[in-house]
Amino acid sequence: MQRRDGSLGGPVHGSDCPTIHSVTAAVPPVPSTAPTGPTGRATLLLMIPLNLTLVAWLWIGRLVFGVFGWFALVLIPVVLIALVALLITTVLALTQKRRPLGLSRAERRWQWTVWTALFVGGAVLPDFGDTADSQRSLLTQVFGFSDALFQVSFTIAGVAAVVAVAAWVGLFVSLLHGHRART
Repeated sequence: MQRRDGSLGGPVHGSDCPTIHSVTAAVPPVPSTAPTGPTGRATLLLMIPLNLTLVAWLWIGRLVFGVFGWFALVLIPVVLIALVALLITTVLALTQKRRPLGLSRAERRWQWTVWTALFVGGAVLPDFGDTADSQRSLLTQVFGFSDALFQVSFTIAGVAAVVAVAAWVGLFVSLLHGHRART
């Protein structure tokens, strides 16, 4: 580039040529609520089937591993609350005003964390009953019964529950932020 004084080099202060700093400062940052391509759309499209499947898994998934007893009755209110919570976030996600319709990177991460926690919780949640052999979990079915494994199952299920609730709150807040940013 040629300067006004005829010398070669970059733009001189006060020239009509923009500097790299003025060009990059004019480009707005991409908001964290912007959809991130096909994975954001795919996650959005998976919300209804995976939410329904994982709520059912949370309730009766242990049956796959031969663990099903009285605790299934105790879980009915938990399953109903999870179903309503996931319905809320699904409706929020589907009613976003952004185009193309899809989840942002943050929303996608929160959603996949919820799904992972529900899967783990449904798999390892132990059962108990009124007979001596009714205390079972996935871990006790695979490795043999011991009180330590039974407690580990409860601990893993408890951590999965806390992670699921925290991730759902993160997803909910992120989706609300996305709604407010566009209204």
